[in-house]
Amino acid sequence: MVRLLATAVASLTLLSPALSNVISPDMRKASGLSKLVSQSTPDGDTSSRHLDEYYNDISWMADYSIKFDGCHSIVQYAEEGGGGEEALSKTRRQHLARYKMCKSNACNTDCKGEYLVDLGIFVDAYTEFTMELQEYQCEQVRENCNCEYANDDEVCESGCYQEAGLDYCVENQDEYEDEFEVQRYIECVEMEMNNQQYNQYGQEIRYFIGPACSSDGKSVHLQVYSDETCSTKASNGIYQSNNYYGKPLPYSTESLIQTNCISCEEKDEDRNNYNNYNNGYNNNNDREIADICEETYEESAKCEDGMDISYPRVSSMSP
Repeated sequence: MVRLLATAVASLTLLSPALSNVISPDMRKASGLSKLVSQSTPDGDTSSRHLDEYYNDISWMADYSIKFDGCHSIVQYAEEGGGGEEALSKTRRQHLARYKMCKSNACNTDCKGEYLVDLGIFVDAYTEFTMELQEYQCEQVRENCNCEYANDDEVCESGCYQEAGLDYCVENQDEYEDEFEVQRYIECVEMEMNNQQYNQYGQEIRYFIGPACSSDGKSVHLQVYSDETCSTKASNGIYQSNNYYGKPLPYSTESLIQTNCISCEEKDEDRNNYNNYNNGYNNNNDREIADICEETYEESAKCEDGMDISYPRVSSMSP
């Protein structure tokens, strides 16, 4: 993660003036970031430990929503080998996601927190959230679908899903679509080949699949690469010509990520009912934070200038 943040610091000027402004001269000179803000003072400093507690308190997120704000790909040098003179250097492309924290009651207008994180981390958290949400929505419709006197329960349930606008709840009849697992390709993974191919030197030709940022930085797609670091894009049509079904790569044109606001408060119907009966005595400390917000926040470079929280991160870029 230190390497990611070092790269992020180097590219902040390209991404956002707000994030760029928090880079100190020392950070510009550093090749990596290995210290948190709280670790910059002696261990015996009780005020520092007290500040740590506030920095680690993310209960404020219950009033915020997370919103994807774009992505960016940067070229960096990666060393291979054992280091020293024997080390081989080559370029690789790193994909980063930029997102914001916005007040939930004004998500499209009140967005002051800006964050930068590895694209794979963000996509993983986002797709996991989406799958869990869809599963919950399907379950709610199924439980309230009255099929007691229906001739065919499956047809009846399918009708309920379609009426609710949840076509994804209907069992997929396409074997190809059913077998494809998006989360498998969140990291750079070797593509399965229908027929193994070889180059002119008799070496196996290998392709890899991973997430990619679009050229305009507004969407995220799956893409086929010709190298194991997912840095060099392969020729178009490689996936379609090398999979058993002859189908194009899912999400190669449709974005994996949407720009909608996602509440950082974990929605738990039983908990909400309990809180309602407590006559409003509930506070942020009693509200759970959704994984998508907590997991991405922990790994992000942060700029929280102007946010209405107790201890915003404004003077450093640390996880």
